[in-house]
Amino acid sequence: MKLIKTVKPFIALLFGAITLSGCSPEPYPTEVRTDLISLCMEGILSGQTNVLTDSDKALDASDSLRLCEFRYGEFIKKVPLADYLAQQTHLYESFQRAYRQKYVLEDVYNSLSPKDKEIFATTSKIMLGLDAGEAEQ
Repeated sequence: MKLIKTVKPFIALLFGAITLSGCSPEPYPTEVRTDLISLCMEGILSGQTNVLTDSDKALDASDSLRLCEFRYGEFIKKVPLADYLAQQTHLYESFQRAYRQKYVLEDVYNSLSPKDKEIFATTSKIMLGLDAGEAEQ
């Protein structure tokens, strides 16, 4: 009887852990992580993304990488992998249609769904440090 009392909590804990693991979001693949960090690094190292520091000096590559990894961590908290991948697929399909029909880039963006536009804005805001006002300039 004593064995049953000690095994029951263990089984309940094990079952709870398995149940909760099914609820956690799907992790981003390494390729997507690399793409997002590269996007961030390109923006910083090219000078197109301004980064404010305490001493008004430019960030070196290792500081930029740490900043981009931090931004990546914040990004994956806000955007589920499935939503990001869907947005990337829709963006690719929109570019394909635009190329065939001789559209301009504005048409590509305008053909995205509101959810895709929201993910695009979140990517710009977090990974590039842009806000809506800066992106339109």
